[in-house]
Amino acid sequence: MLRTSLLLSIPLSVLFSGCTADLDTTNLTEQESLVWHPVAGSATADFDPNYPFLQFIPTLDLANLTIASQGRELFIADWDAAPGTRPLLDGLGPLAIASSCDACHLPTGRAASLNPNGEVGVGLLFRLADSKGKVDPYYGGQLQTAATAGNSEGRVSWQLDSSGRPAFTLVTNQLALAEGIHLGPRLSPQLTGIGLLDLVTEHDILSREDEFDLNGDGISGRAHWHEVDGERVLGRFGWKAMQPSLRHQSAGAMQQDMGLTTNLNPDEPCTLQQTICSQQPSGGSPEVSDNSLDAINDFLSLLAVPERRIEDQETFDQGAKLFDELGCADCHYPTLTTGQSDKYPLLSNQLIYAYTDLLLHDLGSDLSDQVKEGHAEPSEWRTPPLWSLGLVEASPHARFLHDGRAKTIEQAVIWHGGEALESRRAFEVLDENSKQNLLIFLRGI
Repeated sequence: MLRTSLLLSIPLSVLFSGCTADLDTTNLTEQESLVWHPVAGSATADFDPNYPFLQFIPTLDLANLTIASQGRELFIADWDAAPGTRPLLDGLGPLAIASSCDACHLPTGRAASLNPNGEVGVGLLFRLADSKGKVDPYYGGQLQTAATAGNSEGRVSWQLDSSGRPAFTLVTNQLALAEGIHLGPRLSPQLTGIGLLDLVTEHDILSREDEFDLNGDGISGRAHWHEVDGERVLGRFGWKAMQPSLRHQSAGAMQQDMGLTTNLNPDEPCTLQQTICSQQPSGGSPEVSDNSLDAINDFLSLLAVPERRIEDQETFDQGAKLFDELGCADCHYPTLTTGQSDKYPLLSNQLIYAYTDLLLHDLGSDLSDQVKEGHAEPSEWRTPPLWSLGLVEASPHARFLHDGRAKTIEQAVIWHGGEALESRRAFEVLDENSKQNLLIFLRGI
């Protein structure tokens, strides 16, 4: 159902403006002063075309800059198999996907994923499970395509099928996948504003939940709850909102993508049937200390968000109006608010324009990969943030959606189904000028 939100009661030139200048808000109401807020509050940075991602917040004091810099060194470092000559940086593998965090999360754009020669790059990993969430009994829940000793678990190639979707072929180096187990491709995301999203309050996220579509608008976003150490927690990171915090997300990636253990994930990514992990030396227990994990988390938390890039305000505003009228903002909700942070006070209570609700939505059978994760069904995906979307599209290896099938923003829109089907159909019948206005808006936020 198409509908116009209350956001349209605010002048669009104000609501979506890229203005970050200091304003005299003495006589403005709270709502009026908030709409002048920059894209990421105090975490907004000037746009640098050479390094659009992984920039520090420009107003960091020396103490926070030093802390973030230490984490950055761990983030960009190539880790070694144990025993290494650098004890702080050993423990890689023996099963892994990459040897560094920034191999998949580049400062300039997307990592290579669907290469033209049919090979799959490091920017695309694969979950292994069936439609009920059961993982492969031998390989576990994720395919590791590299190894520091012996053979990796396998290699994946791709080609487009008749519908334009990438079809993946796995050649395993040990056993074949168990019956019913599917490859669940997961494109590595940009890390724009990830520290801000970590601080969004549960109340703000849950205020938009409508699992049973009680308001009848066709949108039924729902929270993805998990049990962690006996506590019920809200997922917010990853394509399926599988991780409840940035710290858990970092530790999970280190374990599954690099074979590095932490106190949060103390086991190697091997099943009981795989002996390679027990046969190879360990880099410690854990291999990534709490201090190192804290430093990486600090670095990620203090990353800036590039300012909006608006060449023509009128065209941008027209695109923003269409974004709302077509119902895109029902899932890609423009604003969220961070809570209080004692550790990062400059990130506290910030109004941010991330264009996500951090909830799961059913996007239809065309975007189902037959892999269930947690309580997220195969066709359910967490709404990805849209800020800096145009910077991703401009990068050499630009790909969109969970499996990278879309090369452009427009292609990504056209693949939407399920709860987004009506919005997609409304987009498809727009005249060409209106389509371009909407795309200009999406490329500028």
